[in-house]
Amino acid sequence: MKPLRTREEWAERLIIPLYEEGYILTPWNTEDLDKQENGWILKNGSWSPWFFNMRPVGDSPELFSGICRSMADIMQMNEAMDLLIAVEMAGIPLAGGLSVTLQSLGISQRFGYTRPLPEKVRLPLEALKLLNGISGDVAGYGQKDFVEARIKEGDQIAILDDMANDLGSKLIARTIILWQAKKQGVGVNCDKIFYFLNRGIGNRAKAEQFAESGESALSPVKLGIDYVIEFDERLPDLSRVMYPGEFEVIKSFQENPGQFQDEAVQKEVLAAARKDRG
Repeated sequence: MKPLRTREEWAERLIIPLYEEGYILTPWNTEDLDKQENGWILKNGSWSPWFFNMRPVGDSPELFSGICRSMADIMQMNEAMDLLIAVEMAGIPLAGGLSVTLQSLGISQRFGYTRPLPEKVRLPLEALKLLNGISGDVAGYGQKDFVEARIKEGDQIAILDDMANDLGSKLIARTIILWQAKKQGVGVNCDKIFYFLNRGIGNRAKAEQFAESGESALSPVKLGIDYVIEFDERLPDLSRVMYPGEFEVIKSFQENPGQFQDEAVQKEVLAAARKDRG
């Protein structure tokens, strides 16, 4: 079936509702008092004046439906995958919604999800070391795996998530998937990554360069990625709904996030947000 809209049309249609309904968050529009006063620390350890949080998207059924349909259109523009594995936690509802949306279009799509590792890790090699030291299943009772899916021999697997900053969590998810498949004695391919919003510069190049990582334990290959919204491209749209100072801060951060790692600059940003909020 032909996609309903192009990637660009979906991005233009969805970017402002994402802000107005509280999924693109800044110290200006968040209701979290702690984040109003402190901003956000990203997974890579850096400070940020904005955050994308799709975990409570169940509160916006119409928006969620649009997100799932946009992702379904993206999937139709790519080679069909046997199995989608969502990255916990935000990717899980997206996987379910996307599968149902694809089914309504006559496309049957299997999906599953990763479980959190017992310890936080930042690098794929750290994840692999942790996994290799584990005996038994996740909880030590019942039947729980680090990938909840029926992985089959020869599966073409794609990773699914809500957003990406630097691909770190996606590469960790891939490590978990390949480890789980090996544990179950099945051979699979996992070289595609799909997500909804891209906030990191150069992620496509990083995905292609993964083949040159030199870490044979990670089964490096050229990875393909695709997504709906390129945040930097749609950011100008948000100038219509943001405070002028808010927009300038987010724009400056996207252009040079390093300058915002200075505590004095962070305090200036938070003070400006406090003033605009009244």
